[in-house]
Amino acid sequence: MFDIKKFEKLLEYKKENENTTIAVAMSGGVDSSVTAYILKKQGYKVFGVTMITCEAGVDADAKQVCDDLGIDHYVLDLTKSFDEKVVNYFVEEYKHGRTPNPCMVCNRHIKMGALIDFALEKGADFIATGHYSNIENGVLKVGNDLSKDQAYFLSQVNKEKLKYIVFPLGKIEKTDVREIGKYLGVRVYAKKDSQEICFVEDGKLKEFLIEKTDGKIAKEGNIVDTNGKVLGKHMGLAFYTIGQRKGLGISSEKPIYVLKLDEETNSIIMGSNEELFKEYLTAEKINLLKVSKIEELEGMECFAKTRSRDKFHPCRISVISDDEIKVLFTQDKVRAVTPGQGVVLYDENYEVIGSGFIK
Repeated sequence: MFDIKKFEKLLEYKKENENTTIAVAMSGGVDSSVTAYILKKQGYKVFGVTMITCEAGVDADAKQVCDDLGIDHYVLDLTKSFDEKVVNYFVEEYKHGRTPNPCMVCNRHIKMGALIDFALEKGADFIATGHYSNIENGVLKVGNDLSKDQAYFLSQVNKEKLKYIVFPLGKIEKTDVREIGKYLGVRVYAKKDSQEICFVEDGKLKEFLIEKTDGKIAKEGNIVDTNGKVLGKHMGLAFYTIGQRKGLGISSEKPIYVLKLDEETNSIIMGSNEELFKEYLTAEKINLLKVSKIEELEGMECFAKTRSRDKFHPCRISVISDDEIKVLFTQDKVRAVTPGQGVVLYDENYEVIGSGFIK
């Protein structure tokens, strides 16, 4: 049973907050809308900023929520930067047989990059978003609702930007956020969450990639086992992923899974479930958050995630070069380690040490 009294402190007005201006990244969804309401309730000067990143444009609810609150609403057109930094990266990764993580790249360059710069230019002291994560003492940390935690996706953000970011929802459960929104009269409190990839229509990834590459990405190749025996044909590496079992158009006496997308031979290598488990991975494009130099990672015992809803795997880090590390899993092997995805390192307090992209 929801009890608003549990959140009295969260909604408490403080006179001193009137001297601080916070910009809220307004998407038109429940999380950003409740964030704006909470900050206004706490006494902060608030204004909203909505980014245009793709053809979908601006969700009308973003402006309406700002109107309801009586706050200014700005629209920032970042379609060119988004296309260059995120969409092009997304397509290129698929072209090379990797599985990209566009949210990590977007958060670094767009949401926690260009958007922050714009907000500061407009007079904000901080920018707030509806992410379910925490920043404590300048350090990025997982959110209290681990089922919704987004620290994984934020782990590539420039360390210097963290001092400008606040996450008012970091210590709240998602179900409670909707109830708080209902209590405060937020018009979108019951609105469904947005789709996973904002610039690709759900279920239309194949069509999107074919259009963006003029069909070149649909390059037929062989599906083979680990001995090189041809099992069938694939329609393009980009349309498959590590760990996939179904939808391959091949038959086998035993269950077999995608082990590797080999760009060099344009082939998909199949094998057993056991072969999907890895003792280690290597990662590049290392972003450091809790340490200053990559050398500080050498020999470090910590925890790693290779996907956002993964568990925390105990590991030990070795530094290979000034932008490459090896992550050795010390207790259990990890299934379906996927090149292109992020690997995020955490300490025992679930603070983010840094991250990279799996090679």
